[in-house]
Order: sequence, then structure tokens, then C-alpha cells
Amino acid sequence: MPNCKEVIVLLVNRISKKMKKRKNILQRILSLVTVMVVIVVLQTILFFIQIQHSAQFYQNNNSKELSIRPITSTKEVIGRSPKRILYPQFDLNNVYQNWTDTATLIGSSGETYRRYLTIGLVTAKRPQNTVYLYNTLSSLITNANREDFREIYIVILLSDLDQEWRTNITSVILNKYPQEVKNGTIKIIGSFDWMYPSLTNLTHHRKGHSKSKAKWKAKQNIDFVLLWLYVYKTKLSEFYLHLEDDVITVGGYTKAMKTFINDQKGEWTCLEFSELGMIAKLYHTHDLEALAKMVALFYQEQPADNTYLHFNPQMLQFRRIIRKPTLFQHIGMTSSQWGHVQSIKDRFFVANVQKKLSKGDNPPAKVLTNLKFLSKHSPENAYNTSFGYFWSKSKPKKNDYFRIVFNQPQAIQRIVINSGLDIFPEDKVYNAVLEISSKNNNRNDCTDYNIIGKFVNGKVDVQNVPYLLNTTEIRCFQIRFKNSQNFWAIIQEISVFLRR
Repeated sequence: MPNCKEVIVLLVNRISKKMKKRKNILQRILSLVTVMVVIVVLQTILFFIQIQHSAQFYQNNNSKELSIRPITSTKEVIGRSPKRILYPQFDLNNVYQNWTDTATLIGSSGETYRRYLTIGLVTAKRPQNTVYLYNTLSSLITNANREDFREIYIVILLSDLDQEWRTNITSVILNKYPQEVKNGTIKIIGSFDWMYPSLTNLTHHRKGHSKSKAKWKAKQNIDFVLLWLYVYKTKLSEFYLHLEDDVITVGGYTKAMKTFINDQKGEWTCLEFSELGMIAKLYHTHDLEALAKMVALFYQEQPADNTYLHFNPQMLQFRRIIRKPTLFQHIGMTSSQWGHVQSIKDRFFVANVQKKLSKGDNPPAKVLTNLKFLSKHSPENAYNTSFGYFWSKSKPKKNDYFRIVFNQPQAIQRIVINSGLDIFPEDKVYNAVLEISSKNNNRNDCTDYNIIGKFVNGKVDVQNVPYLLNTTEIRCFQIRFKNSQNFWAIIQEISVFLRR
């Protein structure tokens, strides 16, 4: 039996151990409380920072409707321009957070919702105060279907750093299209010098390009990149159409574009509504970042209208998909490259390409010629009954021919041939005759051609063909050039009408 002293010692030891355990528990609880207090304090600080940022953003948004953001508003970031090492991971957020908000000069203060299409234009200062932008905007707005236009944004990038020029351009747009600006359909954004990589001492560029042209092309590339990244990051629409600021379009262009998009059976990267440069190139908006990075990667070496032709195959589109006739025409003459005149025209523009007037029966046949021709303007284009025409890339010489060989002999009543186009009036058939044959040799080649008509002012229209040849079994007919001519030849329409 333990004595009283030993019992007391045992009790004291047990009580001591229990006290130590309770002390450890209290210390742990105190530590957890301390950590929680620190977390709450940090969250409170972050909350007030966010409130301050939101208030500042709200004030900036309200001020956009009153005035344009001045060039000097981002002065503090000058010197932190993107370096070549950033490419191809070009991201202006590395230079300036929320740069798309900073770039927005004029925009709606209301909610921006995702639309079907964004049309993007870059505009720069031109010599002699030449401005084509207003005509372009007028053409886009007046020729759009009203319902379709509700699903369109027009984003204009002012790429010149002249503050007075920016103010003038913006003021005119606000006066001409106040409703479109107010509802957010027209958005005006601007670039700042800190957004550009180095544009001086550009040594790696095409031979023959002057320093000024190399700089102009390099800057234009980055202008495009900034516009594409803005549309990509703001997620404005499903599709993006890139235009230049000196184009016009035709009535119903929005419906025609939608139809062409919906008619595509397989996957595609780029649809084209003009054959020229970077005019009217349509992309999925989600592809714009990749396109921007590739153009940025080669901003010194290649113009964007060359780079995109290499971008599309990398995206597994190995041929150009051009809607013909095209929907946009270049109208500018005075280039933003000072001292340069740019007078190129789209040959396939719908307002210039004449529809085939006669619409003959045109039975199945082979179309043959010894003239060299442009690949896009094959001989078959002249004989088919839809859009298209034949265009030689050599000057016809004496006895050159353009021949139609029927699969089966035909009873022909009338033949109509029109050459030349309004936009290329000199490229027509001059001194030539229309010949016809009903005989063939043992190699099945037509022989014994007979002249039934002569070209006058580029045209020939022969009726009552059976009476001229005294037969209804026509195997071939041809255009034969009697003399050489000084111009290429366009054959726009060949119409064959069968005897009923």
C-alpha cells in the first residue's frame, strides 16, 4: 500500500501533465486565430484596392465620351516597349496591364455584347490631309442590311501619334455617326509609342526597300498586330474581317458574306472577299492571336499581306478561298507611305465584273487555245455561263486560236462572243474572225474551217448558222487571229444557242 506522501506526488504529476496539454492546445488555438486575423486584414486591403481601381476605371470610361485619351496619358511606360525577344509570345500585358482599356479612345459606356462580326480598319495620316476613311465608313454603313448591321462592330485604330490629327478624325466620326458611336457599333482605339518594338535601324528587310519604306511596312505590321490583339482580347465577335481605310463595298455585302461563310463545307482558316493585299480577309476571332504573333515575329522582314499567305497553310488551309466576284474595291490613290501612289484595283470586284449578258445553251465541250493565260482566268471561264472570263498573258499573234470542240455534233442557231471588260477596255479581240467546222479527220481533229463572222469592236454575233454552212452538224468553232495585236486578250463571254 502506498503511503499518503506517494499518493500526493502521483496526483501532482498527473495534474501537471494535464496542465501542459491544455497549455499546448491554447497555444495552437492562439496561433490559428492570429493567422486568420492576418488573412482578414489582407483581404480587406485587397478589397479597398479593387474598389479604388474600379472607381478609377469608371471615371476613365465616362471621360471617353467627352474627349480622346491624350498621347501623354501613358507617358510613364515609355521606355518599356516590347523587345524582339518577346516574340512570338507577343503580349502587351507584360508591358502595361489592361492595355486594351488604355487603347480605347472612344467607345460606348454601356455593356458590350458579343456580335457576329467585327470589321477592323487601321488608319494613318496621309499627305495633303487626304482622308479616305469617311467614304469607307459611309460605304460600310449604307450598304449593310439593317438587321445584319446590329451584329457588327467597326473598330478603327488611329495609328498616327499626332494628337491634333486624332482629335480631328474622331470629331468628324462623332458628328457623322453619333448613334453608331453611342451604341458601341463604332469603336475608336489608338496606339501609343510604347506599344511598338524598335522601328529604327531595320537592317533585315527586303532588298530594294528604302529605309523609309522598311520602317513604314514594319510599323504597319505592328499596327495590324495591335488591332488583331485588341479584337481577340476583348472577344467582340465570332468572326473578324480585316479591311483597309480606303475601300468601298456594295449593297448587301453582309448577307453575301454570311452566305459564303455558311456555304463552306470543310474547315477553313481564312476566307477572302478581295484578291488584294490584306483587304477583306476574314478570320475566326479565336485565330487572331496566332496570326498576330506570326506577323509580329517577322515584322521587319515581311509585310502582313505576304505573311498571311504563309500563316494559312500552317493552320492547314493549303489554298486560297476567294469569293468571286469580290465584295470590296480599293479606291485610295494617296498612300500613307509618303511620296507613294497606290492605284491598284481588284479585277473581280462585283461592280466591275460584267455579268454574262446572253446566257446561251453552251452544250458540253472542250475549250482549247495556244495562248498563254493567267491561271485564275482559264479558257473554260469564257465558255461557262456564270461569272468569270479568259485572260491571256501573252499578246495574240497571227493564226493563234481559241477553240471550242463539242463532245457531240450540235445544231447551232447562233453564236455570240464578247471580249474586253469596262475596267480593261484595251484587252479585247481586235483583228480576228469566227470560223466553224463540221468535219474531222482520222485523229478526230476538226478540219476545213469556214469563216462565218468578223470581230467588230471586240464583238461578234452570228445568227442563222445552219444557213451559212448548210449543215446542222457542227463539231467545232474557233476564234482565229488574222494579225498580231499589241494588247492581251480578254474573252468575257462565249454563248452558243442551239436550234429548237
